[in-house]
Amino acid sequence: MMESIFIVSNGPKVPKEARTTIRKQAMRDVGNARKKRNGNDRVIMPQMPHRAKAAEPASVPFQSAIAMTLSGGSSSTGSSSSSSGASRLNTPCFDTIDWADFDEVIPRDEVANAILFSQSLSCDFVFPDISPLPEYERTRSRFGVDLQSLSLLTTFNVGKSTIALLAADPTRLASLLDVEQRSYLKYVPERYGRSACLTAATDCLLARVRAVLAPNEEHYATCNRLYGKALHALQDAITCDSSNMDADVLCATQLLSLHELLDPLRDTAWSHHVQGSARLVRHRSASRFHTDFERALFAAHVGSVVSECLMNNTHCYLEQREWSALYTSLSLDSDVLTDRSPLAISLRVTMFELPGIWHDVGEAVNGADIDEIWPPSAVEARCRRSHQELLDWLAQYHAHSIRFSFTQSPPSELSIRRELYGSALECLAIVKRLLCTVCEPERRPLEAETQILAHLLLDLQKQPGPAHSWLFSGHELGVAYTILLTKDQWADTLKGRDSHDGKIAVRTRYNNWCNTLRMPG
Repeated sequence: MMESIFIVSNGPKVPKEARTTIRKQAMRDVGNARKKRNGNDRVIMPQMPHRAKAAEPASVPFQSAIAMTLSGGSSSTGSSSSSSGASRLNTPCFDTIDWADFDEVIPRDEVANAILFSQSLSCDFVFPDISPLPEYERTRSRFGVDLQSLSLLTTFNVGKSTIALLAADPTRLASLLDVEQRSYLKYVPERYGRSACLTAATDCLLARVRAVLAPNEEHYATCNRLYGKALHALQDAITCDSSNMDADVLCATQLLSLHELLDPLRDTAWSHHVQGSARLVRHRSASRFHTDFERALFAAHVGSVVSECLMNNTHCYLEQREWSALYTSLSLDSDVLTDRSPLAISLRVTMFELPGIWHDVGEAVNGADIDEIWPPSAVEARCRRSHQELLDWLAQYHAHSIRFSFTQSPPSELSIRRELYGSALECLAIVKRLLCTVCEPERRPLEAETQILAHLLLDLQKQPGPAHSWLFSGHELGVAYTILLTKDQWADTLKGRDSHDGKIAVRTRYNNWCNTLRMPG
């Protein structure tokens, strides 16, 4: 009976002949097992074309070919390469290898043919570029920022107050980078490189984000240079009649508005880009937003437009029926509450009317003839309708919250719930103040309710929320503080005053409140 030979880690060194015997037997067993399985596990090596099979494979020593492959060498490098390959075979790393052990499994001529065949392939074929977006990936690597990580900056509640908050604490930007929401930004990488203005705007925005996160003189210089390039590219595209209605031009405009959000020295430039974006959207008309990319651009645009109209005391074009219908068509039913859920869409459609109502109340209060009959019945009716719509929405919100109170909601839903609830309370407080203005007999109970809402908004700030809650809590606090600050003026009765003096008092307290609320910074 053949004596069994064992190899242990701490025993004496086994003679080379014994190790060779063990390896040959082990490799032979592997080969026999594969043959019994009808060759299913046999390694199939690439074959050389028939015309290339000549004496060349035989001229390459089997051991040398393997060594060259492991070391990155080539058979065509001359004698120096061959000698270096041979010397590597004589090092202790290879002294226990007997190349004959492998002949039982894969004949050496097949391996040699495979090596020559692989050497004949181009490197691009063996290792192709696995990135489907090489141009964008290079830019992302250059700046160290992924565009889609900024998706929260395209949400509804981003406005001019965001500029002041980021200017006060630039590190707040980092709290946005880990949260992704549905945004047009996800479509930009695949369009990068096709449009000069979109590409330049993307470079400019990524450079600005890098400068905020890692400020230094070189980054600021790069940012300023790319900003000028992006502006010129956008101006050229807008002045071109054949391209100014292209979605890429609208996208570039919105990308530059994000750049302005991150630059406190250009807060007026943000307003200009928002207004320019609104003109481009209206120029396209509501009937020309068909693709997911175009509709995402429109969705990201509405929040900043409403914010600007509220701050500038102007009507919002989104209150027109065709634009409200377009925004309503963006709603998507899902098991989880999102910014595209019907509950979110309906609240924001109600908010589209608020700038116009506020503007018309101001026109009535500050009319040229203070002794004329006012307020106009139409203005009061619009205030009451908006007031009721907000109350109805809050009832739907509470029903939704109760329905899902026994299930564990994901953080994304809790975040959007908090955002929507705060927005509804904020808008309701403003509408109640407007009703106080145009409906003097109901002013005292309405003002008491307004004060309660202001305290509710302050209490909301004490509750735990997402790291990015500063995006929407800033203007909630602004509304609450101005209501509390002007409480005494709105609690003052008008008893003992004639009609003229009473209207003067109404005008004064209304303008003081509005000016305080719209005060920049």
